[in-house]
Amino acid sequence: MTSALGEYGVPFLDMAAAVAFIMGLKLMCRVRTARRSVLLLSLGFVLALAGMAIEASSAGSFNIGLALAGLAGGVLLGVSLGYFTKVGPGASVGPWLAAAGGGGAVLLGVAAFLREQSWPWASQLALAEGWRGAAVGLAVFAGSAALVLGALAAVGPAARSAGRAAVVALAASAAGLAAAMMGFAFGDPVVVTVGGLSASAGWSLAQLVARALGARPLDLALGTAGRREGDAYLEVKACGAEEAAMVLESASKVILVPGYGMAVAQAQHALAETAKAVRARGAQVLYAVHPAAGLIPGHMNILLDEAKVDLAEIVDWERANRELADADVALVVGGNDIVNPAAQGDPESAVFGMPFIDVGRAATVFVVKRTLGPGAAGVKNPLFERPNTNMIFGDAKKVLQAIGLELKAAGKVAARAPVKEAA
Repeated sequence: MTSALGEYGVPFLDMAAAVAFIMGLKLMCRVRTARRSVLLLSLGFVLALAGMAIEASSAGSFNIGLALAGLAGGVLLGVSLGYFTKVGPGASVGPWLAAAGGGGAVLLGVAAFLREQSWPWASQLALAEGWRGAAVGLAVFAGSAALVLGALAAVGPAARSAGRAAVVALAASAAGLAAAMMGFAFGDPVVVTVGGLSASAGWSLAQLVARALGARPLDLALGTAGRREGDAYLEVKACGAEEAAMVLESASKVILVPGYGMAVAQAQHALAETAKAVRARGAQVLYAVHPAAGLIPGHMNILLDEAKVDLAEIVDWERANRELADADVALVVGGNDIVNPAAQGDPESAVFGMPFIDVGRAATVFVVKRTLGPGAAGVKNPLFERPNTNMIFGDAKKVLQAIGLELKAAGKVAARAPVKEAA
């Protein structure tokens, strides 16, 4: 009975666990579905543990007492870390958690070399002979790299910089690679799947963050990104189109600030469509135009006219600053120097004294830019580090289209919701 269960039940559990992990990570990409993703990932973990327990029992090497003790210890440690860990900039256990899988792979690899035994259990996926040793060695190397990267993100050059997220992602990627290699050595398809997903996802995220900062991931980790002293951004928050749409859904007053980046991306029509979707939810929408925005005076006005924006909704920078005092959201599209608060607060800045749109007065600020690169003046923008500012990195047209789709989808859901009759 146990043999048959191991032969047919374990592959089914492994496949179900892999599907749960893949779907869970997919749902994790969206804020609205993140809570469901946690449930799916937890289910995948339980299924994987069940498969491993059945396989170990079939091989006659399963000690239920040790297994339960290890599970209880892991749950206690995980809950404690989750409860006390704070999400925010600066040193924390976050980078160490990203690298934890690498540490586990290192310990497992060392144990495999020190203890002579025939492992793993029978599996078509398991590597044999010298290939198995190579996989274990690569796992130990990648796991060690994950621990080093975790240390660099926690207490190293990247600990208090905008590139910290890229270094944490690199640590997670290295830990995933280590886990995948151990999965090949042990012949465990779930470990291979999860490790491969973590490795590829972490590497992709590191590349995205580094590209937005105009650097390479390893340069950010080692503190050799090449920025001038004082130009590096320390505390930058980034979000996606979905998060921006969720804030815009409940906004009563929104100020849109087009800049040169909007012209480059030809995003004026997408901006007008986004404004239309916001206005449909009952919000007041105004376009703040800076006289120096674009290549020539009036450049933004021309583009907004092309997008058939009502002239009554377009205001100059002086009125915009008054309107921003009670605005819920300011959405800057491809602007940099025109919204740089250093124009008023830093006599040493090259933009000091020029008119600027003080978007920081709004309750929430979203800035759509490809990177954190400087504008025409070549200076740092302190706006990007303010606590109420959220960067949305990407092509302005694509970002605005995504925000518009989210707003329209939310509007349809709200329209379908049943209306409760008054008692």
